[in-house]
Amino acid sequence: MFEPEKQRITLKIAQQQLKTQIDRESEERIRKVEKEVNNLWNEWRQLYPSRTDAEILAMVAFQYAVLYYDEKAKNDTREASLMKFIKEYEEKLNKIVLDV
Repeated sequence: MFEPEKQRITLKIAQQQLKTQIDRESEERIRKVEKEVNNLWNEWRQLYPSRTDAEILAMVAFQYAVLYYDEKAKNDTREASLMKFIKEYEEKLNKIVLDV
């Protein structure tokens, strides 16, 4: 079985360095996420100068958690619709086969 090649990287999130290990092919996606998180953090840092770095980071984390939850809910709905379609399709197919 093929194992993806790992590499160690340092992410900089909200002025903090985080060392981690990732699959080499994930680096581009990880770097884009790092950039987006930092962009939002910097934007909110300017909008809410009286907030602490920890509060801003919590707000950013919450924003991304809401996004994740919304996308997961949409995916669950799509999956349920697909499963319903498959069940109905199989029932119709079985009826056709049994009627022949």
